[in-house]
Amino acid sequence: MSTDSAPQPEDTRSPLRRLFTSRSFVALFVSNALGFGGEQMRLAAQSWWILDQGGSKTEMGVAAGLRVIPVVVITLYAGVLIDRVGGRRVLILERALLIILAAITGLILLFDQVQVWHVIVLSTIAGSTIALGLPATQTLVPDVVPKDMLQPANSMNQLGNAVGRTLGPLAAGVLIAIRSAALALFGLAVVYGVALLATFGIAARGTRTSTSTDSSGRQIIDGLKHIRQNPVLFWTLFSGFSVIFYAMIFPIVPVYARDVFEVDEVKFGLMWGALAVGQATGALFIASKGGLPRKTVSIVIGSLLFGGGLIGFGLSEYYLLSLVFLFINGIGFPLHVTSWLTLLQQHSKPEYRGRVMAVYAVAMQGVSLGWLLGGISLDVLGNFETILLAVAGSMTMILLPVVFSKEIRRV
Repeated sequence: MSTDSAPQPEDTRSPLRRLFTSRSFVALFVSNALGFGGEQMRLAAQSWWILDQGGSKTEMGVAAGLRVIPVVVITLYAGVLIDRVGGRRVLILERALLIILAAITGLILLFDQVQVWHVIVLSTIAGSTIALGLPATQTLVPDVVPKDMLQPANSMNQLGNAVGRTLGPLAAGVLIAIRSAALALFGLAVVYGVALLATFGIAARGTRTSTSTDSSGRQIIDGLKHIRQNPVLFWTLFSGFSVIFYAMIFPIVPVYARDVFEVDEVKFGLMWGALAVGQATGALFIASKGGLPRKTVSIVIGSLLFGGGLIGFGLSEYYLLSLVFLFINGIGFPLHVTSWLTLLQQHSKPEYRGRVMAVYAVAMQGVSLGWLLGGISLDVLGNFETILLAVAGSMTMILLPVVFSKEIRRV
């Protein structure tokens, strides 16, 4: 009797042990953590440098937010490229380009004639490069873990993001304190170099899923039709664009660090660290549970934690208490982000997954718009008014899919 169809024994190991005994997942985890940490190093270093040079809050927001303009088109084409050649190759290309850009930025900061617009241009190019790799990092998850481990894997990638969010700005702050923002950028090049080495260790099961001979434009349109015809994909991506408002926290934190709490560079880094520790706590909880059964409930609870933590942060007059509220704020991130990712990975067809995750990556580029919107709002409306705008905007975009889609309410 053939044993080909015999059921495989159930894996009784804990979710965390299953994940971290996979060499490919560990490589992906390290690559993602370092890649995200590197991005946060750049944003922290350039934000501090701009403010230190007498630049405005709006200029700080523009430096991080302007890059969104070319990113949308680049990300959509990146999705097609991923479906054609595989996420690993695209990610290797992105890491290599980021090493070069970090070194160039560090070099120009050594010259006295450097101006804010030089940093804005290089930041825009770096953001466009990240647009290539971001959808690849999420597309690779189903290629390296079993289906039942998708949300735990996404949660651990959120933990990697939290580690990057903690160590990236903290490292930038320390390097700035030791010498200058230029040193922080050279350190960033080293971080991206290690991320590139880790990427070579990823052994994805599939490297090519699309055999279509249609043009890239035609394939992008097909991918958008696939999303529009699936209510879960459509409404999940709609709620994902709420990061435009979530990301307003990023310009808020350095402004409060300098103008409200008046802390030095290292304590500024610790504020990011408190946010990241909260994010890590939420991610570890989800992963240890093997995922959460009701994704919509998780998204709503995560949003409530974010909003409550941010309002508490805005009302706090004490530095240590602000760290507590940033910790609460951070817990909310993995609850909705891992649910978004898991729903998209589960409900997209494999041959469209790169393009679906590319649209998700476009949504995540709302972080850049959040920097821009937050910087302008801080100048025009004020500090606490900006916090209220961030909370109201994000909650509205989270609740609308729940109200209008029965498919979303069921998942």
